[in-house]
Amino acid sequence: MYRSSTATMSRPAGDEDGSRAGEDLLLRFEAAFEADFSQVATGRTAAWIHGFDVLPPGADQRDWPVESSPDPPLAEITVVDGLPVTTLARTLVDCAADLPRLEAVAAADQLLRAGVDGGALAAALEPVHGDRLRRANATLLAADPRSESPMESWTRCLISDAGLPTPVPQLRVRTPNGRSKFLDFGWERWRVGAEYDRMGTHLGLEAETGDRRRHQVLRNLGWEVVVLTASDVMEHPGPWLLRLRDLLLERGWDPDANQLKDINARIEAVSMALMP
Repeated sequence: MYRSSTATMSRPAGDEDGSRAGEDLLLRFEAAFEADFSQVATGRTAAWIHGFDVLPPGADQRDWPVESSPDPPLAEITVVDGLPVTTLARTLVDCAADLPRLEAVAAADQLLRAGVDGGALAAALEPVHGDRLRRANATLLAADPRSESPMESWTRCLISDAGLPTPVPQLRVRTPNGRSKFLDFGWERWRVGAEYDRMGTHLGLEAETGDRRRHQVLRNLGWEVVVLTASDVMEHPGPWLLRLRDLLLERGWDPDANQLKDINARIEAVSMALMP
């Protein structure tokens, strides 16, 4: 359900001796296209050429297989950097239908944030049927372009799959001095928030200190803030989902006994699905 997998429609690019191994994904598709002008970049390769990283966490695009097809209808093909790729709408549908759930939702968040046209999306969905349509629709229902990073998307998706109340992404909290503080996710009714800790990625000491000050301001205003790491999100969701459940219950969330039993079972299922 959640685990990463390589996408299906992939074609090897470059010389048979593998001389292009380690080369940029765009350049490897360019080589594949020059060898066969019928090829159109699809799936994750199309997303990459459009400027979106929808590869599995930790995957190196230089090692990722090129995904392409000669089949996309002309209306679903555009040109980026001189190369034929599926349109944003078709790329969104392919990612939503074919990627593992968490990766699919993260990809959909990114592509929707770019402003995919609703009419184009409906047209791209029209020829999709069966399980692919079911998966695409489930992904699009779970997507929210307000999430600002793949890990935020994963976190939000796990919270939803656990059956907890839906949080608001990028929740604005007004402080007494009129300024705003933002939370990656929050439940304003119960003053509970969750944050993905970006330390170890692109943030330095100054940003870390700023985050701690912001969290303290929020706690002074009566908020409880749960801070999550990449390991929490990708490998050990059970403890923090239980923590969020308990905080929401302590602060007035009142599911009935059957709902709570279902939520507990869903948290366990989410934990098992992501168990290393």
